Amino acid sequence: MIISMENEKILKKTSQKRNFYTLKDGANVYFYALLFPLAIGLILGYITIAIAKGTGFKCAEDANVLNELMNAGYFGVTLLFTMLTQIVFVVTYFCYHKANRIKFSASGVSFKKANIWTALLCALAGIMFCFGFIWLIEGCFGKLFDVLGISSSSVPFPLDNVGWLFVNLLLLGVVPAIVEELLFRGVIFKGLRNYYSAVASIILCGVLFALIHQNIMQFVYPFVLGCILSFVMEKTGNLLYPILIHMFNNFTTIILSFLMNIGVLEITFNVTWWGCICAVLVAAATVAILWLIYRFYLKKQEKIEEKPEGELVQSPPAMAGKIPVSLITSVLIAIVIIVINAL
Repeated sequence: MIISMENEKILKKTSQKRNFYTLKDGANVYFYALLFPLAIGLILGYITIAIAKGTGFKCAEDANVLNELMNAGYFGVTLLFTMLTQIVFVVTYFCYHKANRIKFSASGVSFKKANIWTALLCALAGIMFCFGFIWLIEGCFGKLFDVLGISSSSVPFPLDNVGWLFVNLLLLGVVPAIVEELLFRGVIFKGLRNYYSAVASIILCGVLFALIHQNIMQFVYPFVLGCILSFVMEKTGNLLYPILIHMFNNFTTIILSFLMNIGVLEITFNVTWWGCICAVLVAAATVAILWLIYRFYLKKQEKIEEKPEGELVQSPPAMAGKIPVSLITSVLIAIVIIVINAL
């Protein structure tokens, strides 16, 4: 049944809350998650620059004022623009659920049905993924981008003592893992899965997750990680497990950066034929171990599945073939942003 926009708004107010997502939900949430941080960031950026210039802050004429403020030690500016995306993601998540009368439990986070051993293995998988792929992706692909003249971004907060380590673990480790998984595996993947096959949904969600980072340097690694997180969500039905993998993957990256910053550890990537072969072998060994964990343990665990409940009061999405127009628009915008950032 096709519902007009006016009737849809009226029916939503009286309909029973639902515990499932549609393809339109996934496409809309991704569109909002991409555009809202960009628009709000631009507005706040202009306001911050105006205030800085009005208070007499001076920098080179061709310099990026926001970067200069962050480099000058203005922690509030660094905190605001580093966490802006996560803040917008949280607001988007809660507002979308309320506006569309969707239960928060639809995302699939379940502590009661979680298995402690599965949780520990997911934490281990997050650590293994970082060690198994960082050499291949950050080393080989990183050197390729260096040759092309594309530079990578550094950690926005200081990371030279234990205090700053815990700040980074919280703000760049815990918060993004929870917030991004609620959106991507909790809403977007489930919305895609309602329409597409498991394989198509996993790959598409991985692409969308990589594109949202809006940086060509940060495409391959998030894509592979996003596919693994979606796969785990597909097989377990519990969002807690992707959150743990994501969180411990972040922890590992941050701790490695901390150890390098204080001089305890030194990691260098020398791109040679033998180095590339070893990187591929290490990545393959990591995939093999993760597959063994799935084959002999995860596959035998019972998947959490809930029967769809509630009323769907929603007009069908505008489609271009089998893909929502809003999703195509989002992807094109993300690609344009990535190209601009790479220039």
